[in-house]
Amino acid sequence: MPIFLLGLVLGGISGGVTFSLTADGQLAAIIGIIAAVLTWLGLATLIFADD
Repeated sequence: MPIFLLGLVLGGISGGVTFSLTADGQLAAIIGIIAAVLTWLGLATLIFADD
């Protein structure tokens, strides 16, 4: 659960910063989703690599 929440937080921050810099909501949503998914995949890779 903490990994999921971390992904949401980082995705929200990335999307918010992108929106504040570009004022393009659609681009900000895409960036936020990509950041969240990459966070989840990166942490999952670390967990599986550690085993």
